[in-house]
Amino acid sequence: MPERRSGERVPAGLEGWFASETTGDPVACTVWDLSETGARLVIPAAADVPLEFQLRIPHEGTVARVRLLWTAGSHYGVKFTD
Repeated sequence: MPERRSGERVPAGLEGWFASETTGDPVACTVWDLSETGARLVIPAAADVPLEFQLRIPHEGTVARVRLLWTAGSHYGVKFTD
């Protein structure tokens, strides 16, 4: 499968979270890797992942608006929208 990412992917391994739209409860995730345009998240348990949400990475003091692009098992690809 050809690489479609415009920027280089960098391993991150950072703890993050987002709020589920239906419950409002925080959902923990791992920011597996990052590029200039997006990230791959790993969400170990079944979760209600909205199409668009704010991803928070407390260790980095980062909040980013993202859009869900793809899923594969517990891996979720998101694109930064802001």
